[in-house]
Amino acid sequence: MVFILGKDISEEEDNDLELRHARFAAYREYLESMREKLPASSYQFAIAEWHYDPQSHECPHDAWVESLVITEPFSGERREKRRLEISVKLLGAYHDGYIDIIYQGVENYLLDTPAQVDGPPFNVGHGDWLRDEIRYSERGFVVHEIEFSRGTNWLIECTDIIYKWTPFTS
Repeated sequence: MVFILGKDISEEEDNDLELRHARFAAYREYLESMREKLPASSYQFAIAEWHYDPQSHECPHDAWVESLVITEPFSGERREKRRLEISVKLLGAYHDGYIDIIYQGVENYLLDTPAQVDGPPFNVGHGDWLRDEIRYSERGFVVHEIEFSRGTNWLIECTDIIYKWTPFTS
């Protein structure tokens, strides 16, 4: 079930403002129906007014990836109990602050950056963060799917998402 991601929307649908509004309304209804299932921080990130408002400096739209770190925090006498965590640092679209996103308890992830034949040049990294969507998986986890302008697609399934905006100080 995908609501607002470009991969399942035709260009014609994407250019139809009424259809885009209807898809976004369906997505918001879906999020509301998942309110009790999603962890509070994931839910607040998903429904935040600024999340899908490109005029807001906190919005990830058009942000650039500065770093992506995958760690295996451990515990246990021999450090044998391990889990996965993904941390992403983004330069905000207005270049006036950082967005930090931490995916806790990662269960599944796919980070796909296809070879470029047509499209943006190679020197754009992942490209601009275009769209993202948060869902609740059948397995009881939070799913965050992100599309970038270069064709990069990330899908991360985790126990929670922690979001932090840090504006630069003058």
